[in-house]
Amino acid sequence: MNKQNESGAIAPLELANKIERWNYDKSVIKMRKLGEEWTEFTAKVTRELFLAREHLKKCQRRDPKAHRYSEYTWDGYCGEIGIPREVANYWISKFVPLEISSTGKDVLLIKAPVKEDTTASRALMQNRINEVLRTGNRPTDFTKEEDAELERQMKSARFREIMETYNAPVVIKSKDYFEETLRRSKDIAAFKLETHAQNQAQMAIFEHIEKFLAVFDDPEVKARAAFNIALKARRRANELAEISFQLQESAVEEGV
Repeated sequence: MNKQNESGAIAPLELANKIERWNYDKSVIKMRKLGEEWTEFTAKVTRELFLAREHLKKCQRRDPKAHRYSEYTWDGYCGEIGIPREVANYWISKFVPLEISSTGKDVLLIKAPVKEDTTASRALMQNRINEVLRTGNRPTDFTKEEDAELERQMKSARFREIMETYNAPVVIKSKDYFEETLRRSKDIAAFKLETHAQNQAQMAIFEHIEKFLAVFDDPEVKARAAFNIALKARRRANELAEISFQLQESAVEEGV
């Protein structure tokens, strides 16, 4: 007879005997079958959870006469089936429906994803992001990765909107030295020049820019003018940086 401790757990001696009798080959055969059954069963459960949550989150519960009215909630559903909402949300976050999976099957990302699973996962994430962009409602189970991607896409969309509004030119360079320099020099307000005359000439240019911008009354037009000046300066800075870089490379090759 197996002895049990006060908590109801199997006595350590009995457990130790079972560990001692464990057989590698028999376990592999047993787990292959159980693994296949578990994966199939878990996918079925997670698919039903996915469909339930996606349906319920589109429902509203204020007006019984309204379209998509439902008295049921996702929290209530999880309570009815006896699965904590956090557990259900976790499994759904690992699930890719067969309809958007590149494998043609329901996919559970329960291990390091292979390339096709990554593609399917990205497709699911993009669908969720598109839904947020369309409705403005961010799900409570939104992941940090989805949040970051959503913010990136919103900023990109805003930038494209500004470029189209102002008809700004798109400049593509193999390397943006200007941006790289600013990124590495966050604590530098302005770069120092070598002589007093150079600094005086620079101040004169800055004053001319201020006078030029002062002729604009419309803030948007003034911003566009300032942007044009920045673009011109940025292009010139990149050209000079490229020349300097090439000269440095030449000097190294020549052993100077």
